[in-house]
Amino acid sequence: MEQLNRKGKPTIDVKEFSIIDLHCHPSLKMYLLDKDFWRHHCPQPGANKFHLQIDVDKLSSGYVRGILATHYLVEAAVGREWDKLKRLVSFIQRFLFSFSDKIEHEDYSNFTQINIMIDKLESQIHITNQKLKSETFVIARSYEEFKKAIDNGQIPLAHSIEGAHALGRKFPISDKRQEIARSFSFIDTFDTADVIKFYLRNLEALKNRGVCMITLAHFFHNDIADPVEGISPDEKKTLGMHWRYDPLKHDHPLSEIGVAVVEAMLDYGIIVDLTHSTPNARTQIFALNQDRKNEGKKIRPLTFSHVGAQHIFEKYDNYEKYRNYKYYNVNEDEINSICECHGVIGIIPENFWLVGADTHLEEFNPDEFRKGIPFMIETMKYINSKTKTKDYDNIAIGTDFDGFADSPEDFFIAPHIAGLLTAMRNEPEEFTDDRIKKIFYLNAQRLLENGWG
Repeated sequence: MEQLNRKGKPTIDVKEFSIIDLHCHPSLKMYLLDKDFWRHHCPQPGANKFHLQIDVDKLSSGYVRGILATHYLVEAAVGREWDKLKRLVSFIQRFLFSFSDKIEHEDYSNFTQINIMIDKLESQIHITNQKLKSETFVIARSYEEFKKAIDNGQIPLAHSIEGAHALGRKFPISDKRQEIARSFSFIDTFDTADVIKFYLRNLEALKNRGVCMITLAHFFHNDIADPVEGISPDEKKTLGMHWRYDPLKHDHPLSEIGVAVVEAMLDYGIIVDLTHSTPNARTQIFALNQDRKNEGKKIRPLTFSHVGAQHIFEKYDNYEKYRNYKYYNVNEDEINSICECHGVIGIIPENFWLVGADTHLEEFNPDEFRKGIPFMIETMKYINSKTKTKDYDNIAIGTDFDGFADSPEDFFIAPHIAGLLTAMRNEPEEFTDDRIKKIFYLNAQRLLENGWG
């Protein structure tokens, strides 16, 4: 029987209602800014460029049972394509080399950099456990280890990567092939297969290190995939970024290297995250996954780890000023494809991506968009209405905390999950406790069980 508080209302069992976060960035500020996981930080609504949203204090609330710790190696293109950062990057490269070296090298050594970032997180978790004098946090290198940690009352962290540029860029071809290419410079004499092996070697090394998921695209083109819009318009203005996604010009499929990488991920058991990829590439990935059935292989669950729904975005974007931003989100066909592979869609608590509006855009009333939980719930309901079971079997949560995301005032730290839970339980016919558990952790757990390893 459920216990009641002093006001006669049901209390919330924190252990029973806690989330597996499909997408958050605890290592990004640790790596770039030397922030410490074990210290108390004071984040606020918004981008939180300096304060950690995920630290030991926030996780001690008990509302998180496990996280996919996503490592993002900042792309070198920020120094070329963000006008207002060009001078800053130039200054950093000249006077603060240790920081500058943390931006991707844009070559084969990207792989070394991402491993240093992973090392940083693992070191911080080790130090935190020493300070707590208990094994509170566990680096899980397989689904079995992830589940065991949860069963033992610990919080597992599984490594995830955002942006396949972490596998490297511009790998050299063999000396023999280079010699031939120089002799016949008017002929493209080398085979992409000479290059693919480098990406697959690094992919396998990450798999052996315990990486459970890779988001193929991010803000800029890489050797595997191309992006859609991934930065909100107000932030683009702040950064001085001029590039705009045009579905008629930029809806590129996977590269030949990308096809090989995705096929290997499906074989190895590294979950493919379609977030940030172009619609063309997403369709291609769904098809590659379905093709496995003809080869006698298991179809893998795929994911959008931190998105909204195009339909809800269009509903609020009355001016259609941001219509090309909607492609970041899932459409009805993609929801159906996720259902077919028993995948999961993680809902992001960031208002611009949910509804095409936020407090920074002049044409909207800021007060309407300070809170995000109502829009999260609206998005969940819509996506569920387009699923086959209509029983919340394909929805989860990906917070994007500590990814410099613009979090709303009611959902910018883990304890705010309590507010989401309360709002959902205020609609008991729609959100039964069983359905809430699916959204909070059971769907994510199934994704990991069937997609990882």
